[in-house]
Amino acid sequence: MYYLIAYDISDNKTRRLAVKLWKKAGLTRIQRSLFMGAAPSLKVQDIRSELSPLLDPKTDSLTIQPLDKAAYQRLSFSGKKWSKKDIAREHDVFII
Repeated sequence: MYYLIAYDISDNKTRRLAVKLWKKAGLTRIQRSLFMGAAPSLKVQDIRSELSPLLDPKTDSLTIQPLDKAAYQRLSFSGKKWSKKDIAREHDVFII
């Protein structure tokens, strides 16, 4: 599944953890608070479960938008050039 992840996290430690987890899941950082790419659904839900209790409900937000292949193919970019192929790189995930 493809995902678009947007977040606004005020705590530096929590924000660094979020970045680390999304990168580890194989997503590509498109902007400072925006990740995109292909990742296993269970992995995305695990990360959401890990981050949610750390978010301040008054100031923080985390948005996870699943995208099917057709929606992903219709995406268009302006400005900085991104390769959809690079963003959606498929990764083999091994959990030990």
